[in-house]
Amino acid sequence: LNEANLIVVTSPTTKKEFEIITETQIEVITNGYAVSEGISPVLDTSFSIAHIGSLLSERNPEVLWKILSEIASENKEFKRDLRIKLAGAVSNDVIENLTSYGLNQNCTFVGYVSHSEALRLQHNAQVLLLVEIDSPETRAIIPGKIFEYLAAHRPIISIGPKSSDIESIINETKSGRFFNSHEEAKLKEYILLLYTAFKDGSLSVASEGIEKYSRRELTRRMSNLI
Repeated sequence: LNEANLIVVTSPTTKKEFEIITETQIEVITNGYAVSEGISPVLDTSFSIAHIGSLLSERNPEVLWKILSEIASENKEFKRDLRIKLAGAVSNDVIENLTSYGLNQNCTFVGYVSHSEALRLQHNAQVLLLVEIDSPETRAIIPGKIFEYLAAHRPIISIGPKSSDIESIINETKSGRFFNSHEEAKLKEYILLLYTAFKDGSLSVASEGIEKYSRRELTRRMSNLI
């Protein structure tokens, strides 16, 4: 680090950690999204919450399943409208958890799909789900799919560790809401807000400034640095 002319890292938290041990200039350039042409979204007719990518045991968002189960038991129409779409590997623990909360009938396990199909699922979903392990060590992890989620222009529910770099991106772009696993009441309130908008036919997101995360813009920044 000390012998470099410049250090490039992929997250603000990593920059802070490196600044403690070196005085070399550090710049942040995250991952990003490729502009997707030719996608004509056809929104799901159900109140779909889609997660694209592996959902393994350590990322199991049990707080979300609990809340969805509560709302479904309180509102029969919500129970009928809800569709949880999981594309990619899903652990047995997650499947058992969904079953224990009575949500198995509301789930669609899509399995592995091509990248083009993953993009289509993202653009068609009513809501997109992003989950990270609730641990201080994961605060600097910014999953690549968050940038494709931004490009899909659908509301994002994100669950992860407090002070996560994901939270900063979600808040900065006004692309959804971020919660930690202890914020049950706030998460439930947001889901009900999204569902009400879905029933009104007005569920959308007015995200801002996502262009800075396009690969073209990120490449321009890297070129300027070089």
